[in-house]
Amino acid sequence: MIDPSTAETALAPVRELIEADGGSVELVATTADSISIRLVLDTAECAECVMPKPFLQTVALDMLSGDIPALNTVEIEDPRE
Repeated sequence: MIDPSTAETALAPVRELIEADGGSVELVATTADSISIRLVLDTAECAECVMPKPFLQTVALDMLSGDIPALNTVEIEDPRE
């Protein structure tokens, strides 16, 4: 199981990336090799300006893999869908 506190700390750069467009992310769950996060776009001035889900999942996986070697998948709950 990926430690939720480790995942929360590792999410900081992903959070900063989304906050640049006025949104945020919340950690939803962790498993042995995946993290589930939720996009929070309530305060985003342009929700459509935030990266599309498939691209954001790839970017998040790349950003988090260095801090969480067991990570294979990042799932994103996107309110735009």
